[in-house]
Amino acid sequence: MRTYKLIIICLFFLALYSCTSERNFIYLQDKNQSKNTSAPEEFFVFEHIIKPGDMLIINVIPLDKSSSFSVNTENNINGVNIYSSDISIYVNSYNVDDSGFVRMPVIGKIQVKGFTISKCQENIQKTVDSFLKNSLVVVKLINYNITILGEVNRPGNYKVYNTKVNILEAIGMGGDLTVNGNRNNIMLIRQNLPNKYAFIDITDRNVINSDYFYLQPNDILYIKPNRSKFFGTIPFPFATVLSTITTLILILNYVN
Repeated sequence: MRTYKLIIICLFFLALYSCTSERNFIYLQDKNQSKNTSAPEEFFVFEHIIKPGDMLIINVIPLDKSSSFSVNTENNINGVNIYSSDISIYVNSYNVDDSGFVRMPVIGKIQVKGFTISKCQENIQKTVDSFLKNSLVVVKLINYNITILGEVNRPGNYKVYNTKVNILEAIGMGGDLTVNGNRNNIMLIRQNLPNKYAFIDITDRNVINSDYFYLQPNDILYIKPNRSKFFGTIPFPFATVLSTITTLILILNYVN
């Protein structure tokens, strides 16, 4: 009887340890039990701020096709699109130098550091207007890449084709977290953070108001495995355990 009790106790604690609360899997929970469901008066709008090292595509499109003056107006040479591949985009883009300037043909240096994309486009437009009338300036950020590693279904490096992406969208790009992914303690690696990293809990609804909800170019997300991954599989293999215990009991009965 003492052996049977010991086996039952061990089984109970093993099953208890292996069970994971559903609260660890549900995103954006109201952990503060807030009863306020009204929409806020103002919504936070994220805009990327240009910094040294960013890569920009700057197109100056003349609206007057008869104009012979050109300031980076050609998107194709000899019928070949110069933006047809990642390498050609890189070669034909403008790098923001350490002082926050880009250098354009004819126009020269233009300060872009600290501007949003729309403000940068507006400032370049004013400068171009003094050289070329009836033109349209288009500015795009091209170095917006994020890396997702760890317990996701499709880890890898992803290119973002707009100027903002939040952590939930990034996780969606990676095919969502695996069942072993730790949703309470996601590591965000970012170069301009004091410690180079921060931790995010996507099961908490307040993550939407976090400074880390929106990602920045070259951010890295690392999803650590749950502790239970190191002790067994999920879901817990009850059939295998019960079969083993039943076999053990039969052996003990035969010996006795």
